[in-house]
Amino acid sequence: MTNTAPRYDRVQIILHWLIAPIILAMIILGLFMVELPKQSELPAGEESVRAFYFLLHKSMGISVAFLIILRVFWRLTHKAPALPDTIGKWQQKAAGAVHGLFYLLMVAMPLSGFMQSIYSKYSTKFWGIKLPRLAEADQGMREFYSQVHEYLAFALIVLIVIHLVAVVKHKLAGSAISDRMSLKR
Repeated sequence: MTNTAPRYDRVQIILHWLIAPIILAMIILGLFMVELPKQSELPAGEESVRAFYFLLHKSMGISVAFLIILRVFWRLTHKAPALPDTIGKWQQKAAGAVHGLFYLLMVAMPLSGFMQSIYSKYSTKFWGIKLPRLAEADQGMREFYSQVHEYLAFALIVLIVIHLVAVVKHKLAGSAISDRMSLKR
């Protein structure tokens, strides 16, 4: 099998480089904000900044969800380039599985975050605009979706590490092949 489309198309590349840093920022923000003290945990007179970061995280999550929907639609309607023949069959299957899991998690993460948010006693705001309440506050459901969101976040972190290791490995392997090719000339 030869690689007929040597690169992803421009839209897929742009969406990748828009979504990836937002997801990384949201993971970092999410890990940071959950450690911030709640207002009730602070001494009298001190103001908590926790709500600001939660609202920022939610707004970023809804924004990236729209980009993810576009990316999933685009990916379903535009084929990815074939992997080079130099990559073994098991690695091609692993790459396909990792990419499939990425898409699954990219959909599940904002969905679980949104579900957590709608069952919260606090209103969901999108860049300051209060969204309609879709469900009554329910502590049990909020905690359930909070756990799901957290587990999905750690699964996403693992996939990102696997993806980055694979990218580095294949860049180094590609560089070594290029070096060998230039030595043969």
